[in-house]
Amino acid sequence: MQRQTLDMFQSAAARSAWMEIHDHHYDWWMFPIDEPSRLGLAWTVYEGDIAELKADPEYFRRYLLGVDLLAAAWGWDLHQGCPLQAVQPGQSWQRWPIRLYKAAKSVQLFGCRAEFRSLQRLGQDLIRRGEKMYYHRDLSGLFQDRDPS
Repeated sequence: MQRQTLDMFQSAAARSAWMEIHDHHYDWWMFPIDEPSRLGLAWTVYEGDIAELKADPEYFRRYLLGVDLLAAAWGWDLHQGCPLQAVQPGQSWQRWPIRLYKAAKSVQLFGCRAEFRSLQRLGQDLIRRGEKMYYHRDLSGLFQDRDPS
């Protein structure tokens, strides 16, 4: 599912069809975390799973590209840790805090410190602008300024 979803992300980005990314369901398999979802444990990962996935260079390359494209869909420059200078229609925050939470928690679990720090900054920026990081529970703790190690 990851490869097909990444193909969709890439296709949408190439056509500047950012809303296609926002409208798609992807967070469970694109950015797996160590918590159950409404689908139970189907996409839950643990340390051994993470180590196995990180050991697959093709999977990990696709994983990081997916994070980058998702951030771009939100109008965020993942590598600079700031808003993109020029955005296209649809390249904006869509008020899905659970998706930001899952992407940030996933990169944290996968040991991607720079990517985590960037998504953490995005969360902080959104909170400063009045966005609520709440989806059935308060998600804002992940975005507090602290050492992500």
